[in-house]
Formats: sequence, C-alpha cells, structure tokens
Amino acid sequence: MAGTLSIPRPQTPVVQAQSTGCRPRVVLFTDSFMRGGTERQFVRLVRGIDRNRYDIAIACLQRCGPLLSEVESLGISIVEFPIDSLYNFKAAKLFVQLVRFLRREQIQIVHTFDFYTSVFAVPAARLAGVPVVLASRRELLNLRTAWQQRAIRVACRLATGVVANSRAVGHDMVGAESGSLRKIHILPNCIDLDKFEQKSDAEKIRRELRVSPRSILIGALGNLRPEKNLETFLLAARGIVDAIPSAEFLVIGDGPAANKLKSLANDLHVSESVHFLGERPDVPDLLAALDILVMSSYTESFPNAILEAMAMGKPVVATNVGGIPEVVEEGQTGFLVPPRDPKAIADRVLSLCRNSIQRLQMGQTARARVERNFTVQAVTAKLEGIYVWSLRERFGST
Repeated sequence: MAGTLSIPRPQTPVVQAQSTGCRPRVVLFTDSFMRGGTERQFVRLVRGIDRNRYDIAIACLQRCGPLLSEVESLGISIVEFPIDSLYNFKAAKLFVQLVRFLRREQIQIVHTFDFYTSVFAVPAARLAGVPVVLASRRELLNLRTAWQQRAIRVACRLATGVVANSRAVGHDMVGAESGSLRKIHILPNCIDLDKFEQKSDAEKIRRELRVSPRSILIGALGNLRPEKNLETFLLAARGIVDAIPSAEFLVIGDGPAANKLKSLANDLHVSESVHFLGERPDVPDLLAALDILVMSSYTESFPNAILEAMAMGKPVVATNVGGIPEVVEEGQTGFLVPPRDPKAIADRVLSLCRNSIQRLQMGQTARARVERNFTVQAVTAKLEGIYVWSLRERFGST
C-alpha cells in the first residue's frame, strides 16, 4: 500500500498565515456549474460551509452553467482557470497562474471536487506550499480510461487527504494503491430537504402524464449513460407489466443512451407504458408521483437519485453495487438486488406493488434516514470536521 509522497514544502506566507488566528482561507475547486450530480453537491456544500469560520473562494475550469447564478448570489469570489486540455501549453500557463494565485492569496486549504480539478489543481497546490490539499473521489475507477486512472492515482498520492463520497470508493482507492487509509475521509452526498418536501402535487403530475391515480408508477432517475444500465430496468418493466398490466413507468433524465433505450422499449412492447421525460426541472414533483424508485446501475459510488427518492418518502429497489448499500438498508428502506438481473428487480417491485403498507413504512423509514444522515447541515458539519482535522494534522492546533 502506498503512503503519502514526500514533497518539499517551501515555508511561504501560505504556511505562516495559520498562526495569525484568522479564518483559514479555503479554495473550493469545481469543473463548472452545470446541473450534474457533482456540481449540485458542490453548490450545496458551498452554501452550507460556515463563512464565519472559513474565508471561502471558488475556483473553476469553466465559469458557466445553470448553477452559476446561484453561486454568484452568495457574494463569494470566483476565479476561472479555463483549461481546455490537461496537456497543452495553455494548461501549463494556467497551472503557473494557479500556483501564483494560491501563494499570493495565502490559501491554506485547497479542496478539489472532481477528476479534472484534482489532476490540474492538486499538483499546483502542493507546489505553491498550500498546507492542506484535498482531492475528491466521487466515482469508481472502472469508469475511467487507463491513463485517467493513472492520473487520478497520482493526484490522490500528492494530496494531503482524499475525500471520497462512499466507503466503496475509499476501498477502491486503497485497492488501487492511491493512498493510505489515514488520508481517506468519507463524506457522503447530501440533499437540501427544503427542495424535497412531501407536499408536492403528485396528482397534477399524474394528470399531466395521463397516468391513473390508481396505477402503480415506477421510476428511474439519472443520466442515461451505459453504466446506469436502463436496459435491465426496461426488461424488468416487461415482466412487471405481464403481472400488472396497468403499471406505468417514468424514465427521468437524458443522455447518450436515450435513443437506444426508446428502441428497446418498442422491441419489448412496453413503449405505451414507459414515459421518457428527458431532463426535467421538477424532479421533486415527479418523485412525489412515484410509488417506487428503481436503480439498475452496474456501478455507482453514491447516487443522488436514491437520496432524492428517499427524501420524498419512496421505497427503493436498487442493485447491490458500489456505495448503494451504504444508502439503502435492505428490508428497511428498500431492497437490494444483483446487477443485470431484471427478474430480481421485477420480483422485488411486484412484492411492493402488492403491499401498500410496506411501501408506506419503507418510505417513512427512508425519509427519516435522510433526515438523520444526509442533510446539507449534517454533511457540511462533517466536511468542516475534515478541515479542522487536516489543519490540526499540519499545525498541531486550529
């Protein structure tokens, strides 16, 4: 198992600033402000961090996306380092600018949130002498190419700590020799409960979609990418419709697999029962209209879709892969099934379809679990604890 690499740290003003008693200066680094899962987590944590304790600045690779206005409204400075590649002259020039920026601003914590920011900014922060450099791992390595896997391993070894969004990702790192257990911090995804209240108008959504109030409605939520394995969801839908012809299904999201999935629905003769909705801004309302959420992915680190469904009080049937078992409690908030097994999904969904009391009890337990463990407030407190621990490791006090 590899340990932390030993890298010379010049005694710049970056290091000296901690002894002044001022708020630690923190740079949070995101790729962009698009409406992806990582970006939404980034914005929630930015909003949640106590700015009476930390002096926050934001850095990004692309200052664009629908979440940008929300971040700008917070009055936090945003600095852009617009690389278009990790290995050209422009990236090298911006790398030097980042090093100078971190030294000039006397930054004490750099926390990167995704693959590209970790690969770009972690080496720059170490070269700048930043005392605490935290990389993030929010996916399993099997989703990356060989060179990307090597790059993120190097970045994680260079970092003073790595924030992983599930224990599954943490174990994946150790197995890949990305770093020692001591430098890995587990920080689960969080959810803004104010946006996922159970007062949404489910009947309105059903009227819009022409779904009977008496029909069982089963949904899948997420980007339509190969690893989400919606083919298994559609195969399960075929089995469910055979048993309950009135059952209907929502596929919420868009992505490169959309056309292929629509074609498969036609081939399986379930296209009249499956509603492909694309990207929707009203996800809480759509989840409120569901009876059950299904996640059929063959790999996941920590899925936001499951948290959102649980926050809306819905039971979940999901594959037993990656970090999903860290969210879904078997038999309590839903059921776990093997990946690529449509019959197992169909059987568990049908058991819930036939037991409305169990659906209600699981949904209530799911909501309570989110309230205890996965709110913005709870997860932000854990993140601030990571910052305190990291600074203490570096300086001996905070």
